[in-house]
Parts: sequence; C-alpha cells; structure tokens
Amino acid sequence: MLLDHLLLVDQRRAYATQSYSSLFDYLVRGLGYSETQSAERVAAVRLMRTSPEVKDHLAKGDLTLTSAAQIQRHIFSEKKLNSALPAKETQSLIHECLGHSKRDVEKILLKHASQPVQVAAQERLKPITEEHSELKIVIDEETRELLNRAKELSQTQTTAELLKQTLKTFIEQREKQMGKVLSAKDHKRSTHVVPSTLPDVHPTQSSDPYSRYIPVHMKRAIFARSSDQCEHRAPHTDVRCPSKAHLQMDHVIPLAVGGKTELKNLRHLCPTHNLKAAQVAGIFLERSRPA
Repeated sequence: MLLDHLLLVDQRRAYATQSYSSLFDYLVRGLGYSETQSAERVAAVRLMRTSPEVKDHLAKGDLTLTSAAQIQRHIFSEKKLNSALPAKETQSLIHECLGHSKRDVEKILLKHASQPVQVAAQERLKPITEEHSELKIVIDEETRELLNRAKELSQTQTTAELLKQTLKTFIEQREKQMGKVLSAKDHKRSTHVVPSTLPDVHPTQSSDPYSRYIPVHMKRAIFARSSDQCEHRAPHTDVRCPSKAHLQMDHVIPLAVGGKTELKNLRHLCPTHNLKAAQVAGIFLERSRPA
C-alpha cells in the first residue's frame, strides 16, 4: 500500500504541492523514514514505474524491497556508464533475481555489470549516530597520495577533519565565483550604462518591468531574502521547502498574464517547485483561453 501511494505521488509529482523538493524528501521529512530506508523505497518505486510486474513480485515475496532497490541502482549505474537497458534485459534481470538473498542478488548484478569494479565501488553514506555518519568511498592511487600528503602537512588533522576543511574552502571559493559570474553577466548586459551614474539605492524592479531580464542587484536582493533556500511554502502548513540545490528565479505571476519583473513578484525556487509552478501556470493559461 505504501509503494502504491509513493508510486502515485511520484507520477503526479504531488510532493511538489507541499514543501518537499523530491520523493526522497517527502519520505524523510513527511513520513519520518530514515535516509537509508527512504533511498531504498525511492529506488523500488522507480523500478516499479519502468517494470510494473515488480509490484506483484513484491506482493508475493519473490522479490524483497532491498533487492528491488539493488536492481534499480544497477540499472541506473548502467545507464550512466553506457545506455538504458532494453525492457527485455530488465525483465530478464528481475526474473533472475527472484527468490535470492541480498548477497546473491549482488553477485548476479555484478555478473551483469559492464564495469563491475565501478558498480561495486558505489559511495555509501550510513548514519551511525544522530550527529555522525559513516562514508565509504573508493579512491585511486593518486587520490590516496594526495590524502597522505595533506595529512603530513596538517600533522594533527584526521581524514574527517581534512575533508570538512576542504569542503568549507571549496564552498567559499565557489560562492565567490558565483558572485563574480553574476557581476560579469550584469556588466555585459549593461555596457551602455556609465557606472558612476548608477544610484546608491537600487530600485525594486527592472527598468523594463515586463522584461525577462533580471538585473544583478535584484538577484542579490533575492539571494539575501531567501538565504539561498527555496522559498516555496506548503499552502496549508506554511512549511518551507529546505532545498538549497540549483535554485532558479521564478515569476510568481507569469509575465504572460501581466506579471512584472520586480522583487515582490520574484522568488527563489528549487527545480522541483519551479517546474510545478510552471505546470500550474500552464493549466491556468489553458483554462483562461477563450473557447
């Protein structure tokens, strides 16, 4: 029943009507599953979407939830390495895994993998306490030497501390680069403006309120307002989407129906909620057209 529910939610992207950025986010924050449990169920639902017969195998017990997730991850890995598996090969693979244990399924999938070493070396993040997780990755010889050299230079830092510091430095550098890119784009679009004539206090809307171009000062204002987080809120609970990945600018009222390029009509949305907003706007436009 849960998988049927999740399949319907996934097909309709119904999670996007609330404050969830993905089906995984809905399982974790909405239904209270752990990240590991959620990832397993999402993978099983993805397999059910492409191979409906999986539902019957799960119901009969011929296929476990874990095995279904393993098969889906294998299919996804093969798609990234080569191309999507044909339907017949997918069905044959599922049939071969029926009735087998988790370990046996792993062996079957490795046998069919085009690059077994890469399939076996998938990254794994396993929570071990409320504040700590175990990360398992496979690195090559060059990376191992770099890691050893970094530990020699730091003298006291552990691998985990080195990773944390490296990530902090990387994020800081990338955020600075993003700011420079925004400034460069604004300069390119506004080469006709003399810098000294720009006002100290930037206006809250574009010089052309019906233009799709969003000036950089408005983008910065939106970044500051949103704290670099999706601004979608669930209509009934007012819970805000926590996503901070690949945020996009969106017009609350679309330009096609008279919306303006101004701060109060612009918002930061994650790809999921931006797509959902576009779908809703498209339905509204279709219904508003004269018969």
